[in-house]
Amino acid sequence: MSKIDTLLKLIAYQQQNPQASDIEIAHGLGISPGHVYRCKKEINLLRHQLTQTDLQPGEVQFLLSLLNQREPGQKEIAQKLKKQVGISYTGLLRTTLPDEHLPVSWLEIGEMIPVNRGDLNSPDPELDFWLQNLCYEPLLVYYRSGEIEERLATNCEAVNGYSDWQLTLKDNLRWSNGKPITHEEISEAFSKSSAAPVIAAIKSDSKTQLRVQLSREEPMFPFYLRSVFVLPSRPSSLYRVISGPYRLKRFCRDAMNFRFEPNPDYHRGEKPSIDWLTLRRFTHPANAVRAVENGTLDLLSFDLHPLHSFHQLSTSVPYQQWPFFGDSYYILFLNRHRGPLSDKGKCNLLKQVIDYRAINRYLRMGQIVEEINVSQCPDFSLDIRVACSRRGALPYLASIIGQSAGSSVLSPVSIKGEMREEADAYLAQIFFGFGYCNLSLFLHSNGQSNFFGYANPQVDKMLSRLDEVSDMTVRRTIGGEVLSLLQRDFAIILLAPCFHYAHSSLEIQFDDKLTCLADLVQNMSQLTVERQRTD
Repeated sequence: MSKIDTLLKLIAYQQQNPQASDIEIAHGLGISPGHVYRCKKEINLLRHQLTQTDLQPGEVQFLLSLLNQREPGQKEIAQKLKKQVGISYTGLLRTTLPDEHLPVSWLEIGEMIPVNRGDLNSPDPELDFWLQNLCYEPLLVYYRSGEIEERLATNCEAVNGYSDWQLTLKDNLRWSNGKPITHEEISEAFSKSSAAPVIAAIKSDSKTQLRVQLSREEPMFPFYLRSVFVLPSRPSSLYRVISGPYRLKRFCRDAMNFRFEPNPDYHRGEKPSIDWLTLRRFTHPANAVRAVENGTLDLLSFDLHPLHSFHQLSTSVPYQQWPFFGDSYYILFLNRHRGPLSDKGKCNLLKQVIDYRAINRYLRMGQIVEEINVSQCPDFSLDIRVACSRRGALPYLASIIGQSAGSSVLSPVSIKGEMREEADAYLAQIFFGFGYCNLSLFLHSNGQSNFFGYANPQVDKMLSRLDEVSDMTVRRTIGGEVLSLLQRDFAIILLAPCFHYAHSSLEIQFDDKLTCLADLVQNMSQLTVERQRTD
């Protein structure tokens, strides 16, 4: 198969020069006429495969997920594929352009909550995620591209290495009731955030500046500020006194529907493009899908855990994959200190016999494969104990691994204690963070979540270098090299990437500021909906 870039260049060249001969195309692209001929055959083959009418919805989504729909050539292929298999959109969800005149728009969003969540009055992380992001501003927003956008703060600058940071706040920051946002409230927000473990001290340098001292070098510290939400010091004011782009019409934590309207006192001085927003909560996928189909719900975002439940439901409304950049995986951590996997040969055998096809069909299409491909190797004999949590897709993926290797599946007793003695492998869904900022946590010899005590001085050295670099391009390069080395060492086996999906009748126009659900929520004031006219 030719490189996809070459195929796309050929498609683009033919579009601009429809009468060009193979020799002219070859000269235009800098390839041989023979290669042009082979590329044309492959494009025709792809066209035949992509336009088959017997494709199942799950297969369509799998093919679409392989395309980068931000590239013009692939975007056109995706649009034709969607049209030929009956996928259509009722509008477009996109980022607004500068100085754009926008019509009145609205957005109805759904979220899935577990059926057995318990007391509706208890704190709910999914709900708090929406409430905090819509009603309160973070200090900064750090995008996957490395771009930093100011919010309550205008800058976060390293002062002394990467362990001492100066945070510059906007002038005259105030709550919606007119009272100033205090340094004490900002310090309290840090103490309740994911950055809390690395913060040694916070002190005020001036009216608009805070000095944040860390217990270690942390070049990605600005990334943490994305999740630092400053809340009012009085609990009674929570979600009533706000700083973000939207406010609740009426707050009731156990409600299933939440209506938001623009905050007239938004500190950025701009009116959100989406004039009203509704968040609806669902406990059953069928009800959520039905709401999308009948037009009462515009978008339902979910991760892969309940994907198989959605695939069982027949629907013409497409699933759209958030364009993640390879920082979240399903991973099998191997115990190299004891048991059969202390033998590198058996680790290699395990890697060979795992039925990756069954794993991918389940993750991509929700299809359970009844018969697992077991190795026909005459020396095949591998009885390992695979531990995993009972969360989402993990139990089924563990059973695939177990069947592939003729093994048993356990639930972990303890991450650092008994599991090391009782399990030979641990299956987990791991988010390495933007720029692999969490990689050391799992694979450095001193990492807090180094499940089986893996240690390699070369890996430690590379991870230490990674933790000293702030440039996102360099970090991705180092992170990729570390993952390759870890796989050669059989510290881990990467099973499949983790993806999140949006089930929506609106075509989501992804860009550098819209790559994940957090981007959507934190940029809600900068998004707009273009709906197709029905008259």
